[in-house]
This record gives sequence, structure tokens and C-alpha cells, in this order.
Amino acid sequence: MFTIPPAPSDSTAWDKARAAFAQSPLVDTPLATLAQDLDVPPWPVNSPDESAAAYIYLPYTQVVAALAARGLPPAQLGQLISLLNDTNAFDQPFGDMMDDFAAPAAPGAIDLDSPLHQNLEKLELPDDFPLALSALSSGTIRLFSIEKVDTLGGFVAFASRLSQAVIVGGDFRELLNALAQKDEAGLAKLLPLRPGAPGLHLPESIALAARELNEAARAAVIKTPEAAPPELRAKVSLIISYFARQHANIVSAVAAGSTLAREVSRLHNPVLEPVVAALLRAHLPAPPAPAAAPKKSFLERIFARSS
Repeated sequence: MFTIPPAPSDSTAWDKARAAFAQSPLVDTPLATLAQDLDVPPWPVNSPDESAAAYIYLPYTQVVAALAARGLPPAQLGQLISLLNDTNAFDQPFGDMMDDFAAPAAPGAIDLDSPLHQNLEKLELPDDFPLALSALSSGTIRLFSIEKVDTLGGFVAFASRLSQAVIVGGDFRELLNALAQKDEAGLAKLLPLRPGAPGLHLPESIALAARELNEAARAAVIKTPEAAPPELRAKVSLIISYFARQHANIVSAVAAGSTLAREVSRLHNPVLEPVVAALLRAHLPAPPAPAAAPKKSFLERIFARSS
């Protein structure tokens, strides 16, 4: 169980931590989000305004008072200092890595011989898969996107260079551990991977995007795909664009007589399969309009009326 470290006895530790964090690109990120993705206690106040920026410009006595105004004890400052320091330690390798990426003379910035990258290749997982299409939390994706690390290959490059002294938590650690161990079941929780099959897959990707829908929302989508939340429909469109070849194969299969139910059956998930099929249905070509009936000749119309 997490315990909150005691507050420092003087302002030295606080001044050092807040000065180091002042230039961080994460200064306006909610503290609850930062804590979620590090192996630290959760931050007790979950609000968009509860960020490092709310505290780091305050001297020691004022920051203790600000914590008290939120109903937090003085000892909470110890956790805040730990959170800022650990986030800085997490964020620093990003900057070092991006400097290497920017240098044309450093083709080895991505270590192709690293165990993580080798596992990526063994599983035939594409370097260019966008993290935004994964099931990583929005907080984790935000931490990466700030430094333009937005693909699976970028994640592997960063993780390969991460200092062993940095202990990460949350789904960052889940993905890192699953990839390090080639744990396909673990990877399938965060990536559209089909255990036993190489690569990533379109139906699994849509299933990951739709898995948080409640029962009523799933029923509405099955009935009318347009009932899906706008953010889900937008994400499905991005998924279709990324998996364009697989989408084309599904379109061809359906045109040849297959059904969407059959195309998504390898999900082995009777709850999500009809939802995925419905979301895919919205991206199938419109069926051809029925052919117009041939016009009858003048004589045919005369005889039809007289009969």
C-alpha cells in the first residue's frame, strides 16, 4: 500500500523540485494524470486545474497553505515533491531521445538490436502504428504526444533508452512488460493484436475502441451506427484509414457474399462482435440502387389498360 512521504523540514527540497519542474512541458498537466502513469500514490484531487502550475510558483509556506485550502495535510507536500521529481526523471529521456532523432548523423538513435525492437519484429507489429489508436490511457498518450512520440516504434525506442532508475506504472508498464515478455494476451489488452496471428488487425482495433461502451450504448450502435459517440466514430474513421488494405479485403469479401458477422467472428467476443460489425457497416459502400423498370411502349400501355 502506498504511503505519503513526510513533508521536508525546510524549503530546500521544495525549491529544488519546483525550480526543476518549471520548464517542463507537463507543467499544466493535471497532477492526477501524472500520478496515474508513474509508480506513485494517486493524487487525491482530480481536476483539470489541479496541475503543477497551481503550486510551483508558491514558496514553501504558501504551498503548504494552498494544500491546506484543498483539505490536504502538510505531509501531502512530500508526495507532490516526489511526483514532480519522478515526472522529471520520466520526461528527461524523452528530451535526450528526441535530440538524437533530430541529428542526421545518428542513424542508431533507434536501437534495432534492442530486445524490445526484436520482439516487435518477431510479433510482426508495425513501427508506424499510432499510439492514439491503442488502448493506452489518454494520460499516457498525452505524456508521449508532448514530445512527438506517437507511434509504437517511438514507444519502443523510448522504452529501450529509459533509465533503469525510473519506475513507471499504469498502462505504460503493462505495455512495456507485455512486449518485453512477448505476452500476446497482455499485448491484446492494449493493442489490436490477435493472439496466435502475426501483426495487428482491423476488427480488434475497433473492438478496443468500442469496449468501454455500456450495454445501452452498444444496443444503440448495433441498431444505428450513427448513434455511436462522435469521438468513437472519429476514431473508427482513423482506424479504417490506417488499416486500409484490411478494410478493402473486408469490402471485397462482403461483396462476394460473406457477412460482416463472419468477418468479425475471430474476435471470439459475442458482446462486441455485433458492435464492431455495425461500426464497420457504416464504412461499407452503399448498395447499388435497384435498376429502374423498363418503360413500356405506347402499345403495351394501351393493351395493359384494356386487359
